[in-house]
Amino acid sequence: MRRIVMLWMVIIFLFPAAAYATHHEDSWQRLDKISDEALQLAKNKRFQEAKEVLDYFSNEFLKLNARERLHSMDELRAITVTHEKAVKTVTASTLPAEARIDQVAQFRLVIDAIRSDYQPLWTEMEQAVMGAFQQMEDAVKKGDKNQFPTALAKFLHEYEIIEPSVKIDVAPERAKKVDVDITNLQTEQFQALPQAKQIEVLAQTKADVEALFADVKKDEADPSLWWVMISTGGIIVATLTYVGFRKYRGEKQKTRAREKE
Repeated sequence: MRRIVMLWMVIIFLFPAAAYATHHEDSWQRLDKISDEALQLAKNKRFQEAKEVLDYFSNEFLKLNARERLHSMDELRAITVTHEKAVKTVTASTLPAEARIDQVAQFRLVIDAIRSDYQPLWTEMEQAVMGAFQQMEDAVKKGDKNQFPTALAKFLHEYEIIEPSVKIDVAPERAKKVDVDITNLQTEQFQALPQAKQIEVLAQTKADVEALFADVKKDEADPSLWWVMISTGGIIVATLTYVGFRKYRGEKQKTRAREKE
């Protein structure tokens, strides 16, 4: 037991930032679990209980002083806005159940995006987002002007769920480019374009949306991150090995001294 305590003292002494990061992670892990519990309750249509958990999140957020650990005002704004929407809509009986669930899901994804360094949950919605986009492309290629608004509305809805999380994880210029693309799709000018030009605009928009998901996946596989982890781990192992060797050598010297006596 004494050896374990000594090892942790060495790590904390040499790497105080790592100790702080562990505490930081514990706090956000708790908030992340609370947000997930709210979503699971909403999915099971236990909306009143989901609201109570969302209210509990607010209390814990303040209690854990989580605001001080955010990286930017944009993150705080994303949490505040999506949380308020979730609380407001989750028990709104006039809204369809799916709409209420989606609002809680949007909040859940934001918390995960702030907490997760790798594989944020919003990237798992790529299939739903791009599937809705494909329906738009199909409508334009068929020249079906009645189907396009429905497909566009579906795509906008799917993207709206992940949009706050996207803007946390993705470079601002990437997210802004997609915002401009989406705005253009909703204009009368787009509707007035020849079919060939519409297909061209959609192809560019599709590439920009796909790039959002690709950027996050690329960051997850960044070799420099692995190099930092390996280097840090190597330093810790070397330090602990050295400490162990010093202790072993000291004990050997004591043993030899006793033998001489």
